Amino acid sequence: MTPRIHTVGQLFGLLDEVVDGSERGDRAGEAAAGFWAELLTRPGHPLATRLPDEALVDWYERGLLGDLDGARVLDIGCGGGRNSRWFAEQGAVVVGIDLAEGLLEQVRPSMPASVALSKVDVVRDEVPAGPFDLVYDPGCFHHIAPHRRITYLERVLPSVGRRFAIVTFAAERMETPDDREIVRSGDTQGGMAFSLDDLTRIFRVLDPVELRAVRTDREGTFGADFLNAGLFTR
Repeated sequence: MTPRIHTVGQLFGLLDEVVDGSERGDRAGEAAAGFWAELLTRPGHPLATRLPDEALVDWYERGLLGDLDGARVLDIGCGGGRNSRWFAEQGAVVVGIDLAEGLLEQVRPSMPASVALSKVDVVRDEVPAGPFDLVYDPGCFHHIAPHRRITYLERVLPSVGRRFAIVTFAAERMETPDDREIVRSGDTQGGMAFSLDDLTRIFRVLDPVELRAVRTDREGTFGADFLNAGLFTR
């Protein structure tokens, strides 16, 4: 007989099994590494870009990210390192983490010396030790199953020294699966969207600086109209 659940870890393990059992389930776990490596290098795909995120460049130019020269930055879900590279070009010392080890191996030789890339599952592996002047998530959070958001918050927020910034799918401009539906079926349907109010509530232990839609009209940056961006301070 299967032992009765009596710990949070056992409950989360059971929910992990539900998500793992879906074809579109856990896109934030190690099993998805190949999926992301292919997607981020697929010719013509919007994410196969070397451009930095629009919100990052805007916040930096407006002084909202502070002085990045010598700042310590954690880039969660760094992919091919496009934002990590941009941070380094502003003088930051960057730790980029991602699931796709093969992709990291490809791009690592071309990264600036101040960028260190490591294979890390943010909800299951040890997160690089903080504090960081800036923790940035360009699109990892919206692929994490609902119950594992709790794990993410427990692991990531202690690393935030001064600022936290995030980009997610925008619930105001795209359909999104209900959390109850995901917990029952395990199907994350390619990612979950969050409204600006959602982000304010979820990261309520931090002070909001700006939450807004990502803009698509800034030359030399990556932006899509189905994304939201949020900047917080501690």
